[in-house]
Amino acid sequence: MRLIPTIFLTALALLPALPAQAGRIRGTLHIGPVSAARGDAASAQSVRDAVIYVEHVPAKVEKKLANPGFLFFRSKPRLPRVVQMDRRFNPRVISIVAGSRVAFHNMDQVWHNTFSVSATRTFDLGKYPPGWADTIAFERPGVVNLHCDIHSSMVGFVVVTPNHAFTRPDSAGTFRLPSLPPGRYTVRAVHPRHGELRRDVVMPKRGDLKLDLRF
Repeated sequence: MRLIPTIFLTALALLPALPAQAGRIRGTLHIGPVSAARGDAASAQSVRDAVIYVEHVPAKVEKKLANPGFLFFRSKPRLPRVVQMDRRFNPRVISIVAGSRVAFHNMDQVWHNTFSVSATRTFDLGKYPPGWADTIAFERPGVVNLHCDIHSSMVGFVVVTPNHAFTRPDSAGTFRLPSLPPGRYTVRAVHPRHGELRRDVVMPKRGDLKLDLRF
């Protein structure tokens, strides 16, 4: 009966020392004169397209975020996926960490293509039939615009962040970043249609930091 406690204590001893974490950066992102919190469907969809991240975080924080859970109980992360269906990219905006791969899967009943001429990542997967799938690696942070040269109305975006300290706002624009130790940080908000915001902040020694953003 003492075997399980022994394994648990051994796992804790093997875990790296974690930095003290004071709290989270949390707030609300607003886009335009109409608040998504008032129930405007278009505004709600727009605010969900944003990605908010911390430009630089301590190495120990990034290691913890990249490998959550206990040493013996970590599951292999699922490969992010963009599906082409009903002549759309789904999801329209996907957020990943630099160095990740993304799977592209044609689940439509027609031929498709995926290409990008963005400076962050340029590629062209060519034309492919229904059921086709392939993966692409994204090594550099930035925004990658996705297009289909068969269906010009199809547009998607891959937002590549420099680390795992990122989040997406909900339909009301509310967001919450991972816990951070006290110090100075730069928060960025990226939106495919509205560009980028940058805010320098100071995390207090105790408690959360309130940060409201507006495009």
